[in-house]
Amino acid sequence: MKIIIKLFLGLVIFVSAIAYFAPASIIEKFLPSNISAAGLSGTLLNGNVQNVIIDKIGLQNTKWTAKPLSLLIGKVQADVSIDSSNIKGDFKTTYSGSDVHTKDIDLNGELSLLGPYFEHYVLTINGQFDAKFDNLHIKNGIPHYADGILKTSNTSILGFVPLNLGDISSEFSPQDDGFQINLHNQNGELDLDGIIYVTNGGAYNADLTLSKNARTPDNVLQTVQMIGKKITEDSVKLVHQGQLGI
Repeated sequence: MKIIIKLFLGLVIFVSAIAYFAPASIIEKFLPSNISAAGLSGTLLNGNVQNVIIDKIGLQNTKWTAKPLSLLIGKVQADVSIDSSNIKGDFKTTYSGSDVHTKDIDLNGELSLLGPYFEHYVLTINGQFDAKFDNLHIKNGIPHYADGILKTSNTSILGFVPLNLGDISSEFSPQDDGFQINLHNQNGELDLDGIIYVTNGGAYNADLTLSKNARTPDNVLQTVQMIGKKITEDSVKLVHQGQLGI
């Protein structure tokens, strides 16, 4: 038993030493194709990256503090903080193979951060966001589980229909085979209410209703009817299905 304990302690010390002394730049060799990093400094245990691009999103000044003992069970656990021009905050994450479990997420920033995803639809999004999540699970690049609240303020979408949706609250709640997002807004040019359901496989079904209010410009609701279905004189329903992926 003493030999086993000594072997275990020796392994712990060895792994800890690797994590403590190994340079952060070694991470570049293990990054997936949709992630690139520049300006890596520090070690695997305590590091910093000046610029990182995840898919289409660029971040600056991202720091982490890793837990070397997690390597013994084939995982990477770290506390991460971001101090970028377009997003700030922190979270805790565990990475294992194709699984990313993140908790205690507290992030705020500019919605323009998501601009590259809206360019495909010839749209521009502006405003600010505040995200607070207890848990978020991503597997094979697809969101599987989400529990938290995303709030956006001064939310505007510019396209062939310039639209100010004001302050939007999106509540993410777990379901048996995915998660559900309940949306509603305040202070917008149209009232927004709806539900988006996302399965574990990433398929989503959005059912949204936009309704006229006292702030609605005369031509906005009529224009929205071109992409939705008129259900009353003052309301339009938007239904859309698709596939999520990160």
